[in-house]
Amino acid sequence: MDTFLIMLKNVLIFVLLAVPGYLLVRGKVLSAKESGVLSKLLTNIGMPFLILSSALKLEFNGELTKNIIVVGVLGVLFILFMFFTTALFCRDPQEKARGMMRFCAIFANNGFIGIPLVAAVFGSDSIVMAYIIILNILNNVLMFTLGVYLVSGDKKSVNVKKALLNPVLLAFLAGVALNLLGVNKFLPELQTYATHFSGIVTPLSMLVLGMKLAEVPMKKLFTSGKMYYVSGLRLILYPALAVGVMLLNNRIPFLNLHTDGVLAFFVAYAMPVAGLASAFADQYGGDGENAVILTLGSTVLSVVTIPVLYWVLRLFV
Repeated sequence: MDTFLIMLKNVLIFVLLAVPGYLLVRGKVLSAKESGVLSKLLTNIGMPFLILSSALKLEFNGELTKNIIVVGVLGVLFILFMFFTTALFCRDPQEKARGMMRFCAIFANNGFIGIPLVAAVFGSDSIVMAYIIILNILNNVLMFTLGVYLVSGDKKSVNVKKALLNPVLLAFLAGVALNLLGVNKFLPELQTYATHFSGIVTPLSMLVLGMKLAEVPMKKLFTSGKMYYVSGLRLILYPALAVGVMLLNNRIPFLNLHTDGVLAFFVAYAMPVAGLASAFADQYGGDGENAVILTLGSTVLSVVTIPVLYWVLRLFV
C-alpha cells in the first residue's frame, strides 16, 4: 500500500498544479489559446534543460550503454507493435477520426508528465530517468513521423528532418557529449544552470493542461465513448503489455534490465495521451475535437489508473 500512496500523492500534486491554469481561464484572466506560449517554453527550454541536466548526471559504463541500447530497441519495437495493432483495435468510418484514435492510443505524454513524475518518484539522477529519457526521445521521433501520418492521412506531411532535430534529442546528445568530456567536473555551474531551467517543466506542463481543460465542457468530456475506449488502450492494455514484455525480457540474462527497466517501461506507456495531439490536429488538418477530448479525458482518468497499476506492478517487482 505504501507504493500506491507514494504514486497517488505525486499524481495528486500534479493535478493540483493544473488548478491555477484552470481558474485563470475560467476567470477570464487568460485565454486557453495563451497556453501555446507556455507550451513553446516547455518544448524549447524546460524539457531540453531537464534532459541536459539528467544526462550530465549519468555515470556511463559498459553495462549502462548496453542497457540503453536494449531499451531503445525494445522501445521502437513496442511502438511499432502499437502502430499495427491499433489498425485492428481502432475502427471508425471517418479516416481522420480513426487516425486520431490510433495516434492517441499509441503516443503517451512522457515529456510533460512522465519525465517529471519519474523525477519526483525515483529521482532525476536515477537509472529509471535515463531509460525514460531514451523512450521519450524515441516517442518524439516516431510521433513526428508515424504520428503525423496518422493524424494527416498523408505521407507527404511526414518531416524526418524535423523529427531528428527535435530539442529533446539534441539536448540529450549534447548532455552525453559534455558528460563524456567531463565538462561537469571542471564546470559544475553548468549543472546548476540546467537545473534552474529544468524546474519549470512540471508546473508549466500542468498549468497548460489546466488551461486546456477549462475550455472543454465536462459533460462532453465524460460522455464520449471514444474517450473511454481509447483511454482503455492507452492507460491499461498497452502498459500491461509493456510490463509483460519487460518481465519476459528480464528472463534473458544478457538483456536483463532488472526492476529499473520494468518501471521505466511502465511509466513510458502508462501515461495519458500526448499533449501534442491537438497541436498536430491543428497543424495537419486532423480531428481536432477528438484530439482535445481524448487527451484531456485520458489525463483525468490517469489520476486513478497510474497509482492503481503502479501498486499492482510493485506486488510483482
